[in-house]
Amino acid sequence: MVNGMKFDLYYTMKKSQPLLLVIALSLAFMACGQQGPILKPEADSYQIDHNKNIIVLNIDAIDDITASLTTLQLEEEYKFETATDGLTNTERYQVENSQGTTYQLFVTKSPILAIQVKDSLTKHPKVLGHFRYYDADTTFTSTIGMDLRGNLSLTYPKKSFNIEFYTDSVSKGKKEVDFKDLRKEDDWILDGLYNEPLLLRAYTSQKLWKDIHTPWYAEEEPKARATVDGFYVDLFVNNEYRGVYLLSEKIKRSLLKLKKFKGDTVRGELFKAGYYDPGTSFKVAPDFKNSLPTWAGWEMEYPYEDYTAHYNNLHEAITFVASSNDSAFEQKLPTYFNVDNLVDYFLFINTIRATDNLGKNFYLAKYNTDTPYFIVPWDMDGVLGTIQAGKRIPTTDDILSNNLFNRMLENKNLKNKMNQRWQELRAGAFQSESLAMRIEKRYQKLASTKMYERDALAWDINHDAEHLEYMLDWLKKRLTYLDTYFTEK
Repeated sequence: MVNGMKFDLYYTMKKSQPLLLVIALSLAFMACGQQGPILKPEADSYQIDHNKNIIVLNIDAIDDITASLTTLQLEEEYKFETATDGLTNTERYQVENSQGTTYQLFVTKSPILAIQVKDSLTKHPKVLGHFRYYDADTTFTSTIGMDLRGNLSLTYPKKSFNIEFYTDSVSKGKKEVDFKDLRKEDDWILDGLYNEPLLLRAYTSQKLWKDIHTPWYAEEEPKARATVDGFYVDLFVNNEYRGVYLLSEKIKRSLLKLKKFKGDTVRGELFKAGYYDPGTSFKVAPDFKNSLPTWAGWEMEYPYEDYTAHYNNLHEAITFVASSNDSAFEQKLPTYFNVDNLVDYFLFINTIRATDNLGKNFYLAKYNTDTPYFIVPWDMDGVLGTIQAGKRIPTTDDILSNNLFNRMLENKNLKNKMNQRWQELRAGAFQSESLAMRIEKRYQKLASTKMYERDALAWDINHDAEHLEYMLDWLKKRLTYLDTYFTEK
């Protein structure tokens, strides 16, 4: 039940041709006596927050609306305070309703999400809700379950959410949906990015990792992904504008294309480094019980069935790191871990200086039986000169590590392998100009399309360009230091 109404599966997908949408919009311009042209967009293409006086309208179907406008017909008429020669997502407009209330109108070419929930949201359990999605060629609604996500982020005023799609409100059967070019899945994240003043640290880091690293088994599994992906949306919850969010995938077996559990045979494995512990730092491998889902800071994500975990292989791998002699470590490391993956992860984490991603906030995965473990990065918000709380930490002259990487650094051949890979990356994706341009382009996109402006109206957050200047200056100094470190033998 939501607002007194029961809702079940109502899932309609509209794949419209852009030309038809242009025609539909064109027909919506109506001559209205002396009033001038009126724009009447589709009902699902906009959302209004009547408390914050914000309207977000999606016109992703066409490049821009270029006709002269005086009136916007939504649930009522809104007059433009100044007649406009068109609508674009690079401008903010002021419109006034019949009661004389002024609203800020933002045009977006990103999806608009509108969610209705009856009960208060908590971390657990999920609350039943109704989900509506609108962008250029896809419109659908669905029953969902929704709850708050995170630990530190629970203290932020702008919350992050988990959403799970259901077939209906009674059985709550899981239903897979797909967004844009992301994989089909039933479970998604709405990341509020409150601790990211520029809303781009995690997004940029995810893209960077995918650009430098390909799963070692990609020839066998061409659809395997190196980590999650996502895109920006405007979110409304119970008719309140909640700001700009990142709709993102979750790390699962299906994302990585790990082999499924077969009969009594454990093939693919997936573990999450959930909290700081000597086990997640590869220092100690204490005794384990497969009757428990967690062990030594690790959480078994897959397979975990019938209250049975499978820590045998992970225990053996961590024991190897913690106790093998130097000769055995170099010789047998590839048996337990994909060394190229470890090298890339170490260089990546140190480039962005992800202080919270070497004892937690990463996954360890195994593709199949008798294959090595590899690391999957995750939750990279405290990077590029900040920590996870969003506080600036200007340190650029240190190396982040744990016991696994310390042992690699102490080995001359492995350190040389890191040095060589660093030079390769510095000539490509880690080139100073390339990294700076990657950040600046994303910043300019968010700024020019007024995403910072409307997010600031919702939360009074500072998205000033000074944050960009700090980040780029920090990055320049960081790369200079790492260039020296990764030339040392």
